[in-house]
Amino acid sequence: MAFAGLLLLGAVVVGYLGLSIGRPEAPVVASEPVPTVLPTDPDKLQRTPVVVVTRDLPALALLGKDDLRLEYLQTAPAGSYTQVEALLGQRVWVPVAAGNILSGAVLEPGGPLARTIRADERAMAIAVDDVVGGGGFVLPGDYVDVVLYVADQQGIQRDVRAQLVLPGVRVLTYGEQIAVAGDGQLRNADDGQGKERKVARTAVLAVPANATARLMLASQAGSLRLAVRSKDEKLYEKEQQGSYQHTALSAANTESITLEQLLGRRQPVAAAAPRSPARPRAAAGVTVYRGGTVAHEAP
Repeated sequence: MAFAGLLLLGAVVVGYLGLSIGRPEAPVVASEPVPTVLPTDPDKLQRTPVVVVTRDLPALALLGKDDLRLEYLQTAPAGSYTQVEALLGQRVWVPVAAGNILSGAVLEPGGPLARTIRADERAMAIAVDDVVGGGGFVLPGDYVDVVLYVADQQGIQRDVRAQLVLPGVRVLTYGEQIAVAGDGQLRNADDGQGKERKVARTAVLAVPANATARLMLASQAGSLRLAVRSKDEKLYEKEQQGSYQHTALSAANTESITLEQLLGRRQPVAAAAPRSPARPRAAAGVTVYRGGTVAHEAP
């Protein structure tokens, strides 16, 4: 009996172990990933970041991390920046007040005119008024011919001439309006509504470098007029394709025309100066006086 009890106990133990080993392990439940928290403000999602200056910066100051911050605007201005890191270590070339949006214009050396002209051009100013400047309707980006009028008084004669000085030069500024890019777009022109139009006194032209002395002499020799060229000539496109101004200057008819030529008159011929009668040539020899007689004797 005792032996049978031991066998029964052993069978129970072996059965239990078999059940424990053959039972499948419970499946491991994977933990769900934590969802990323995104901005929920719809107004902020629709805005564009721009870099703003946090303090007043003097000219030639180096930009540091404490000088810049990001602000969000519905419309980012042209030329603005969206990342602070891209501007660290750069230099501002003009003073910038706190709160201003940082743009490429303050990070590049040179003023508006210097960034407008090409390396083979010079910006030169001339005096203008409404008559000289196409009735006051000339705008930056227009192309004009510079025409010279000269009235020279020489004694009783008056020499009146007109001459084409420079053909097809680009207008950079006219009065207070300025185009700071090659596309000719105005950057500081107002819409003119509710404001009295100011009469322009100066215009700045993009003159070929080899023609600056020509324009300087013409501005002092007489009065200049600006003749506006047609937009259909597409001078801007031609200028971008090559040296349009230099070719136009050499190929243009720059000969002067006089008032007499315009009216078909003949040039007056100056009257010959009256000639004094020739004095008789004295004969060679010696005059001898003997009493009341005079004799001329040869030596």
